[in-house]
Amino acid sequence: MTRRLSALVIALLWVAGVGLAGTPAAQAQVQAQVQAQVQAQARNVIPHHGVYQGTDHSGRVVSFSFGNHNQLTHFTVGHLVIGGAHVSNGAWHETCHNGYCFKGQWVSDSVVHGAWRHGSSQSWTAFTTHFQPTPPPYQGTYMGSDHHGTRIHLSYAGHQVVGFKIGQTVIGNAHVSDRRFEVCHQHVCFKGHWQTDHEVVGSWRTATSTTWVGWEAYAYSS
Repeated sequence: MTRRLSALVIALLWVAGVGLAGTPAAQAQVQAQVQAQVQAQARNVIPHHGVYQGTDHSGRVVSFSFGNHNQLTHFTVGHLVIGGAHVSNGAWHETCHNGYCFKGQWVSDSVVHGAWRHGSSQSWTAFTTHFQPTPPPYQGTYMGSDHHGTRIHLSYAGHQVVGFKIGQTVIGNAHVSDRRFEVCHQHVCFKGHWQTDHEVVGSWRTATSTTWVGWEAYAYSS
């Protein structure tokens, strides 16, 4: 997509240069056309949920999180946390918090271009960030116990919890998505999520009960 946008910029600059080269009107027209095309592309992206990180044009690290309800949170430049913003159609308009302002838009599902400035300045500093995929949890066996002291055992491999066991009873498997899982098998339901790459926490209940029993399990070498 970035290549397509670059090609568009070159084409528009060439067209504007025929008879109008260098005039402020031509430059404004090109800028408006490029901005309209970028906005149209932004409306066609489906932003990845998660953490984004990159740098601004001064070399400062820029990061933020994007999640449910189209909310961008913890926009940070260096060690300065500026705040959050609402995202609509793959972009967010100028938003100001704590004396700083920022804006941006997705140019692909995983790349964001934007800019930030001090609230008292009209000079913007551009930035580019990229989606940072969350590393998968440790693949192997886990063992722990629930809050009643009953042994919990499970394995994780290929986006699947395999052989979830409470005590000596094997309950079944579960599909893992975004490091989380929840499923019911016959008379027992269980769910959980990874807090770290080697620690998974969750709860279980019988199908006829509304009371969940918490549990923790940790990776180990068999």
